Amino acid sequence: MKKKPNIKQVQYLMMKININTCFSQSMIIVLLFLFFSINQLSAQHILSDPYLVEPGESSMLIRWEMSGKGDYKIEYGKSKTNIREADLIFRESKHEGFLYEVNLAHLKPGTIYYYRLLNQNEDNWNSFKTFTRNQDKFTFVAMGDSRSNPDIFKKILDGTVSENPDLIISMGDLVESGGLYDEWHDYYFSVAKDVICTIPLVSTLGDHEADGDDGELFRYFLRKDEPTDKQWFSFDYGNTHFISLDFRHPNNQEMIDWFINDISSSEKEWNIVYMHRGTYNFGGHRSAWGRDIWPKLFSKYKVDIVFAGHSHIYERFLPVREPNISNAVSYVTTGGAGAELYEASLNKSVMAVSESVNHFITVKIDKNRLYYKAIRMDGTVLDSFDIVKTKKGYNNDYENKIIPQHILNTLTGFNSAISQSLSEIPLYSVPAKYSLELQSFLTRSLPFTIQLEPVATKCYVMKPYSDTLRGDNIEKVVLNITRKKRITISSWGTIEPGLRLMMIYKQGDMQDTIIGGALDYWPATNY
Repeated sequence: MKKKPNIKQVQYLMMKININTCFSQSMIIVLLFLFFSINQLSAQHILSDPYLVEPGESSMLIRWEMSGKGDYKIEYGKSKTNIREADLIFRESKHEGFLYEVNLAHLKPGTIYYYRLLNQNEDNWNSFKTFTRNQDKFTFVAMGDSRSNPDIFKKILDGTVSENPDLIISMGDLVESGGLYDEWHDYYFSVAKDVICTIPLVSTLGDHEADGDDGELFRYFLRKDEPTDKQWFSFDYGNTHFISLDFRHPNNQEMIDWFINDISSSEKEWNIVYMHRGTYNFGGHRSAWGRDIWPKLFSKYKVDIVFAGHSHIYERFLPVREPNISNAVSYVTTGGAGAELYEASLNKSVMAVSESVNHFITVKIDKNRLYYKAIRMDGTVLDSFDIVKTKKGYNNDYENKIIPQHILNTLTGFNSAISQSLSEIPLYSVPAKYSLELQSFLTRSLPFTIQLEPVATKCYVMKPYSDTLRGDNIEKVVLNITRKKRITISSWGTIEPGLRLMMIYKQGDMQDTIIGGALDYWPATNY
């Protein structure tokens, strides 16, 4: 932006000029017009510092948000002395902001570029790096759910910078209420500005971004030309294809068809999918997003890792494989970038690691090798594994941990079934009916018992229910729960003392237990 003129210098020049003899009246008007125009431009300021929207092999899309309209330019180049100029293009306006962008094209792949607004101070240079078409070595970071805790989010971002990533992907929920304009500045841009000016952060839509305006400000700030109600997209970085899905549409045929067409046209070595709500999730919300549809698609079209957030914990499931398909898929929950943490739950039959902790994930791609590491906010390593692809299959360490898809489907289904909401309040003599459906995808019979978790028996009464699941039959169960002590229910439906169910099941000679999430109260009446 223009520098503010020195008023004393202008006054001094005017005194030195003999207006009656040297200037015509029209020249005075021109001088005054220029003076006030410059002052008007200088009064405008940056609301959002520059941030990278999406990386490209020979391009970079950069945005600023200004307090007013103007003819803004940037200067950029491979050095701070050999520079070019480019105009910022006005995109649109929201609230008091005016969004500008520049799409720097025809850049040299694999090259560092410097950029800044024209006439900025000398120390206001930023930089970014383009990638190359066949780049087979790079690092990306995955994180999610920073929301309204900027102090933790800042520490997470500082940790990611130490890993020197080329790209950051987010599972969404960058703010608490996406429809509130000020939150984008308070919880995201003011916190992340020193990172996102040089490292592209490409986020999927979270439910909190959709809160209040159905994702309109998310689209305004962070996306390109996708409609607000169809926030699914993909992009490439080096030898990896990234696909972001819109959590609002798990059964949307248009998104399903787009996904199939998009991933079928990719010839990249690695395929990474990310979205806000998880298809598999044992703790937190116990999400089961699109479980009837998407796991088969992820397997069939050779997705390597599926990242999700929403539950504020870390989870990594053992890699899973569908019958008659060589590809294996790893599912990860990464929701620990700042929002209040949830309880984690570990089932070793289907999970590698689970922990309620603030964290981020770094993934290093090196040709046919993928090095994965989850890092706590204090810098300690939470989890790690490697994937190596060869013509014969995977490396032994990864191959030996792969489990059948139907085992994961069965156990996470059980977990979801005993972790739903109550639509009735347990009374002393009138029971609350808790209805659930159980389905086993295992070929063998599965004896089971559902009962109260031991701590819950101090306040609640429920007769245990036992039966055997056979084949893929669906069994409908109704449980009757009463209470023997006083309980309280918050405005959010939280029941105190806590009420939990547990399921004990047998697989051959082995017996295992699933403890469900705390049941809350959510009446069936539609408000």
